[in-house]
Amino acid sequence: MIEKVLEVLRNGERFLVACHRRPDADSLGSALGLIKTLRAVGKEATLFMPEAIPDSLQFLMEGEQGLAAVPAGTRYDATWVMDIAAKALLPPGFPDGEVTGPVIIIDHHHAHDDVGDIVYRDTNAAATGEVVVQIIEGLGLESIPEGCATPIYAAILSDTGGFRYATTKPATLRLGARLVEAGADPWQVAYQLFERWKPARLRLVSAIIGTLEFAFDDRVAIMRVTREMLQACGADDDMVEGMVNYARGVEGAEIGALLWEWPVQDAKGARLETKISLRSSGTTDVSVIAAALNGGGHRAAAATQLDVPIDEAEKRLRAELAKHFG
Repeated sequence: MIEKVLEVLRNGERFLVACHRRPDADSLGSALGLIKTLRAVGKEATLFMPEAIPDSLQFLMEGEQGLAAVPAGTRYDATWVMDIAAKALLPPGFPDGEVTGPVIIIDHHHAHDDVGDIVYRDTNAAATGEVVVQIIEGLGLESIPEGCATPIYAAILSDTGGFRYATTKPATLRLGARLVEAGADPWQVAYQLFERWKPARLRLVSAIIGTLEFAFDDRVAIMRVTREMLQACGADDDMVEGMVNYARGVEGAEIGALLWEWPVQDAKGARLETKISLRSSGTTDVSVIAAALNGGGHRAAAATQLDVPIDEAEKRLRAELAKHFG
């Protein structure tokens, strides 16, 4: 399918590039890497970004301006959506087909639905950032285009947990070295993604760990974060990213889960939905559980968002876990 993707790229001139809802380092890094690549071959590329970019990812922007809404009358030859596995994860205000042109999905998740007109998904890739490099190579470019190295390196570093997860293969490490040679700074990227913590986030860690519960003979560790906890700690939603790994890291736990109250304001009114993040210690495929709850992901990491309060969301999660654990 990469041939179809390259054909659209070569024949088009004007492209929109989007991330999934609440972009993470892989989604945003892949989007920025693709944008730089498109511009390197003479195309016009614009980032669609209707949501606030997390503070930990601001360093990737380097002056890039995201478009919060597409101006009336604008048309694109195609729209690329990076690192997305489910239609429910399209960003808010995503334009209709008259604006977007064909929607191209660039992804690496095992569990997914049928979103997109053209899909290039490499489930063997550790991150969507790797798939962007495949596009660069498919175009016949001899080197990583200027400005691509840092965002793509961040994408891969994030989704491999700093090259620690089982998805890290020899080729992943070689690509990391290649990106460093092209200008990525390993320490700065790691510092921004993993180590630049504010005091409020440390307080939030304490509060979230205080909710830790175990289920299914201690094979599942479950934590919560509520709006009240965030307010009490002086924290924001960006600080929640990565907290689920504390549950996954408990010895003996096969699955770590974090349930996260999420405010929504739309035609249905103001309410709290629940995001669920799942992480596997390596023995369980959490993408199957997320898919059953209308989400997606891959074996080691998956997520969904349910239009129900947090207590009901936990009941549904436990019901799916019960099917898995018998």
